[in-house]
Amino acid sequence: MALVTATVDSPSSVETTLTGRSIAPGLGMGRAWVVGDLLTYSGDLRTIGAHEIDGELSRLTTSFEQTLAELQVYAERIEAEFDSVLAGVFRAHSAMLRDLFASGEFEKEMRASLITAEAAVRRIFQKWHQKFREMENQTFRERADDLLDLGRTLLRRLLNEGEVSLKTIPPNSVLVVERLLPSDVVVLPKANVAAVIVESLGQGSHAALLAREKGIPTITEIEGVCARVATGVDLLVDGFHGTLVIAPAKTTCAEFQERLGKWHATLARCKGACRDPARSLDGQLITVEANIGIEDDVELALDNGADGVGLLRIEQLYFARKLPPTEDELFAELQQLVAPLGKRPVTVRLLDIGGDKPLPYLRLVQTANPVLGRRGVRLLLDYSQLVRTQFGALLRLCEEHPLRVLIPMVTVEDDIRRMREVFDALCAERKIAIPPKFGSMIETPAAALAVPTLLKHVDFFCVGTNDLTQYTMAASRDDAAVNDYYLESHESIMRLLSIVLADAGGRPVTLCGELAGSEAWLPKLLQLGFRSLSIAPTVIAAIKAAVRKIDISHSY
Repeated sequence: MALVTATVDSPSSVETTLTGRSIAPGLGMGRAWVVGDLLTYSGDLRTIGAHEIDGELSRLTTSFEQTLAELQVYAERIEAEFDSVLAGVFRAHSAMLRDLFASGEFEKEMRASLITAEAAVRRIFQKWHQKFREMENQTFRERADDLLDLGRTLLRRLLNEGEVSLKTIPPNSVLVVERLLPSDVVVLPKANVAAVIVESLGQGSHAALLAREKGIPTITEIEGVCARVATGVDLLVDGFHGTLVIAPAKTTCAEFQERLGKWHATLARCKGACRDPARSLDGQLITVEANIGIEDDVELALDNGADGVGLLRIEQLYFARKLPPTEDELFAELQQLVAPLGKRPVTVRLLDIGGDKPLPYLRLVQTANPVLGRRGVRLLLDYSQLVRTQFGALLRLCEEHPLRVLIPMVTVEDDIRRMREVFDALCAERKIAIPPKFGSMIETPAAALAVPTLLKHVDFFCVGTNDLTQYTMAASRDDAAVNDYYLESHESIMRLLSIVLADAGGRPVTLCGELAGSEAWLPKLLQLGFRSLSIAPTVIAAIKAAVRKIDISHSY
């Protein structure tokens, strides 16, 4: 999203404690960095002189031409990678932008109100956004948000890419935002971000999951927090209990600092033996691997003693780009990412987009229930070149690194069969003597109950408990309003896990998701029969330590 930070001259000095909901555990202290939407930002409302209007119009014209050129490049690349229908979306955006610019509204607004080009863009695009939303024609209503995106693009050009990037957050900051997307979390520099406060965030959302994997204390459900906190104010964040202290007194800071020290000491004790194998008291070896997505995660995984990578998400390699990577680009990025892992095994999941993981250049048709629509393998099957690019990069990578390939969001046998056919054909075409193991995610009740039919086409399974919980409990993982129904340890989930293990026909089964990293439920999961876990890097050391205290044969 396009971002801007708001600052004030005199932050509040009165200590205030607010309570929300914990999203990611941990403790963090630092100065607030409040970030909002660039297009709706109300700052910089200065007026200008009439003699400055022509200069502002020239700036706006240049930004307009640059934006049109950018949209044309996007259209051509998307047409090559996907299809002409998706490319047509960018061409439609060009037409919308041309019509709006040709209307003369920008110049009229600037001359009448004596405002800057940026202020005119904000006013006019917000006005037209509201008009589109109120239209009876469904197509026009759907284009309302596209208008806002175009406005943000123009603003970025006007500001010479001067928007506030989450990559540039100062050290010792607590990020305060209204909403958080997975693509936002990906670029967060862990070394600079002490904690995150977000007004609304689903407990099981991908953004929440990534925050936990990065080990960033995060809390949500503090209404209006962006308006109650000013950039620069000192904050204390308790991600264990979901509390936020604004402008803490010296004594409060000292007490919090003591807790922080004890917590870090506990983490250090667990990490002392993290590189040793995790064997239960009765001698069962448990493989504990990491879920990762970017280079920083690799270092975190190794530092915490990961036995390998049980889930490498490549969405981050797509989020961080303005256009999808070519096979050569994807191979180079993956090669660099896995190099530090040595010969540790890596399981790579194909691109899993849709739901709360949109790509800026893949403008999918908006639906009422995106998590029930085209996502995961359903979308991959519609874009053969997208699949070939990923398989091609992975087949090249498997020649130098132990690799497994995982297909996301499988629900029916035909989907995994078709993907296996493409995979086998490419292996034959490229003369791959020993292809990577080929596996299926189990993320829905349908897939869990259909394991006997799926196993005909795969070498292994990976159970994703986050989506499995969402679809079983009928509670969207991104909807904070149903957090109380998003119950990963519900009996229905445990029964489905038992069925998967019983029906797997000897195929390896890895448990992946937040449940796999829960110390409280670890004994139950091991007793069910799981011997391979893939979890957030930051909890690997603690889970390995917990495994060593469990007698699996004992009743818990």
